[in-house]
Amino acid sequence: MLFQHSKDRLVAISDGVFAVVLTIMVLDIKIQTGALSLTATRTLLQEVFTYLISFAVVAQYWQYHQELFGPGIQVPPSLYLLNMGYLSLLCLLPFVTGWLKNSQTSRYAAVTFAVVIALVDLCQLLMFKLIIRANLRPDQTLINHDREEYRSAKVMVVISGLYLLVSLTYPRLLLLVIFAGLIFRAGTTWLLRRMTATA
Repeated sequence: MLFQHSKDRLVAISDGVFAVVLTIMVLDIKIQTGALSLTATRTLLQEVFTYLISFAVVAQYWQYHQELFGPGIQVPPSLYLLNMGYLSLLCLLPFVTGWLKNSQTSRYAAVTFAVVIALVDLCQLLMFKLIIRANLRPDQTLINHDREEYRSAKVMVVISGLYLLVSLTYPRLLLLVIFAGLIFRAGTTWLLRRMTATA
């Protein structure tokens, strides 16, 4: 066969996009020269908090993304297109992070941020489904680790629905709710892994 899809190239461009997105978000934090007033210090801390939450969100996506492309995994052609859509949405996160950082009380900024997260979560879940469909025979079931990762991808979609609701009703609380969602997801994953290991 002369022409075929390359999983290595897919992983390489994906990792490159993740690296760029993780890096450029910090460039939007502006440092004021001279003595910082109380207001300026509060603004700077809000910007740093917004950046850290967004960084954690993207790092979480990278963690799940690398789970999708382990050795021996067959990647269906439709996943290449879906992955590009996923990466294009991921590239919007620095933009919506900057908008949210500059407009903490803006419902439009909060809703846009939540919509982008929800769309990324949905693409991620669809990628998990495609990988499972392409690699799991009808007589097979997912092993515990894979079942847990797939369940976490589903939970992330549900939690992103909560983010949308909060962004519409209490936009000021969105970052705190996202922070709580990250802690909840990480804590749940850790707990389930402990329970599975001792079972």
